[in-house]
Amino acid sequence: MKRILIPIFMLVALIGPEVLYSQTKPDFKTVDSLTYRLYLEKKWDSLVIIGKMALRNDFDYYYLRARLGIAYFEKKEYITAISHLTKARKFNSGDPLLTEYLYYALIYSNRKEDALILRPFLTEEAKKKTSLSNGILQESHLEFGYTFSSDQSPDNLNNLAGNDSLYGEQDLYGNNIYGNLGLKLRISRRIGLQFSYNYLNFSKTKYFQYGRYEDHLEGIADSSWGKNYLYSFPFVTYDTSFRYHVYQNDVHIGITIGLPGGFKVMPAFHLINVHHTLINANVSMNTVQDTDYYTFLNDSTYFFPFTRVAYTFNQTDTSFYNYLVGLDITKDWGIFNIGLFGSWSNLNHQKQKQVGFSLTYYPLGNLDFYGITTITGFLQGKDKRLLFGQVLGAKITPWLWMEGNFYYGDYTNANIFNGNIVYNNTDKIDYNAGARMIFLTKKHIQFSLIYQYFKKESQQFIYDAPTDRLIIQNNQYHTHTIIGGITWKL
Repeated sequence: MKRILIPIFMLVALIGPEVLYSQTKPDFKTVDSLTYRLYLEKKWDSLVIIGKMALRNDFDYYYLRARLGIAYFEKKEYITAISHLTKARKFNSGDPLLTEYLYYALIYSNRKEDALILRPFLTEEAKKKTSLSNGILQESHLEFGYTFSSDQSPDNLNNLAGNDSLYGEQDLYGNNIYGNLGLKLRISRRIGLQFSYNYLNFSKTKYFQYGRYEDHLEGIADSSWGKNYLYSFPFVTYDTSFRYHVYQNDVHIGITIGLPGGFKVMPAFHLINVHHTLINANVSMNTVQDTDYYTFLNDSTYFFPFTRVAYTFNQTDTSFYNYLVGLDITKDWGIFNIGLFGSWSNLNHQKQKQVGFSLTYYPLGNLDFYGITTITGFLQGKDKRLLFGQVLGAKITPWLWMEGNFYYGDYTNANIFNGNIVYNNTDKIDYNAGARMIFLTKKHIQFSLIYQYFKKESQQFIYDAPTDRLIIQNNQYHTHTIIGGITWKL
């Protein structure tokens, strides 16, 4: 018997325990002793292979899950480690070392809220080592941005009134400034509150172009019978514009409720106040009597009727409120997070409904590389849209993360991030893309720099006299936004 065992152990040393395991029928003793030895020897890769094989053979118990969780933790695959450590705690929640491993796995996976739920179960020594605040205020955020728009002046102003040059108007978005203040609060172990205030100031210009026939007295001709008044009736086109600002103040409140099993329920409410100058054109037509001629024969002056068209422009202040209610439900599932979301809103005097699906994934089992894919169905009256969003992020250096995002479809009057960002700009959105850099410091402060590009279409409204109808013509333009932010995590 000894002659047989010696070559087998030599074989194990040469080709690894996983090969021997795969060639034999496993039993509990073999699984437990082998995974324990690999755990003591810190052979994490081999331990993962053997552990996964054991799970496939219906072995599932506390020590196996604990060793697997620690192995993945040491391999820095924190998200995968969370799954095994959580299941291990279901077998035995009283192991302080296991709780500490799970606590830090959650921290390193940016799941601070879930880690706070575990904090009471840490030992006093472990609590002293953690820098995570257990107070009400968890995080504050401040950012400021500026948008450069190519739509500050129309490219085709000469044709704004159409071929007949009768009437046309265009309302253009220029540059704008943006500010945001955000707070994250911890109400209880399982309930968090997010509050954000946004301020926007849009520079806008409203252009009008209109034409009319005018009666111009060119001169008076004397004759033997009296005087003849000579008129011309040219068609004259006028351009006028008004500069004004649109001010927007809005508040977003979101609640995060952590449930057992990795579920989260997140209701949200967004209140928006918009204030700006409303500029309208009014047309009036009056019949006047122009002098035609004067005759000495009966000492009389004769007139002819002429219709004069006059345009006046009224400017009145207007203010209105819009609101949005949303709900997001997510479930952690290994390296995936699955979400279902929906919202109802009344933006720009219309009602919107949207429902969607999100999938967040961490292929490496940590935050070194991740992606978020969203598909959204949007309904506004008879307007139905399918919207797509994609975010990819990666760790570039220990202190720098980068994200890229792309959103395809007309997101006008739609929202993302559970109503936190609302696209209530009235211009049509073709698509937008951007990038974000996150700079980490050794303290509790991180900085962010965001770039966002939008391709949009502004609308021209042209009255076509021959057909007596209003023609809407879209003109493409683009915007570039730069946002800088600072976040203080307690």
